[in-house]
Amino acid sequence: MVKRNNNRGTGVDKLDHRVTVLLKEWAGLSGFYGYKDLGPEEILALLNTAGWKTDVDGSDPAARVVVQFKDGSVVRRSKFALDEKGRALKVY
Repeated sequence: MVKRNNNRGTGVDKLDHRVTVLLKEWAGLSGFYGYKDLGPEEILALLNTAGWKTDVDGSDPAARVVVQFKDGSVVRRSKFALDEKGRALKVY
C-alpha cells in the first residue's frame, strides 16, 4: 500500500476548497443549473439571487461558517474547521 502525501495546500486553501465544493452542492440543491464550471465568486453571486442569500464568514482563519437564507429564514448551515493535522473537516 502506498502512503499518500496530503500536504498540497495550506490550511486556508483547504478550507476555501471545501467551501467551494459546498456552495456547488447547495447550488444544485437550490435548483440552479450551469454552476459546475463557475468559480467561487460566481457561484456565490448565483446563490444570492431569486430570494436566496448566502453568507460565508471567514473572520476566523482556522474556520469557515457558511449560512444560506431563503426569504429571511435559515435553510442550510455548515461549518468547517482545521484540525491539529491541518485537515479541513466539517464540524457537526
